[in-house]
Amino acid sequence: MTVRKWTDDDAKWLKANFGRMDLQTLSKELGLPLEDLEKKIRQLKLVGSEPDKARKAPASLKEAVREASAARKDYEKAIELFHKRHFDEAARRFEDLIEKHPDEKEFLDRARMYLGACRTGKKPKGAAIAEPEELYHAAVFEKNRGNVDKALDILRKNAGRRDGDGRVHYLTACCLALQGDVDQALQSLKKAIAADDQNRIQARLETDLATLRGTQGFTELVAGGA
Repeated sequence: MTVRKWTDDDAKWLKANFGRMDLQTLSKELGLPLEDLEKKIRQLKLVGSEPDKARKAPASLKEAVREASAARKDYEKAIELFHKRHFDEAARRFEDLIEKHPDEKEFLDRARMYLGACRTGKKPKGAAIAEPEELYHAAVFEKNRGNVDKALDILRKNAGRRDGDGRVHYLTACCLALQGDVDQALQSLKKAIAADDQNRIQARLETDLATLRGTQGFTELVAGGA
């Protein structure tokens, strides 16, 4: 009987999908007998390592915001590479995100979905551009390319949709600030902070909001006075 050779890509794929699929599905996808798969899982220490105890929780709200911001930037860069069809590099970015930010559940499922898509070169099912999540990341992609007008056009398609964490309002504020529209940017930032107070802390560090700094409205918003 021929023994299947285990590769680094297999290990990475298993790490990315362990806990997302049942063992039978993992076994089928990898082409490994269940017994061999369980052995690999133990070798990779995917069980029994008590990750919640080993992983240090953020010491403060500010640290938690920075962690979420880092995960968001990593995700956005990976998405940008995916849209450019640089699938190998995008896959590495998604793998790194999953490993580095295991507690950022906002991004994990999407990262795993796109990681699978990198291997087929096709857009994942359920990620149509009409969906709010994809619209948001398409807008981020355009903003990062310097196409602020196009980013705002995309964001307007999200107008009226649920924006639970204020990310759409926050990104809109960034785009408007980059255009020099201070008043409208402040209005969007106010909505973003009202939706999630973590946006207040993020705004203090945000380079895209540089044109707002020094204005009374911005000072009041980030200080909690509005």
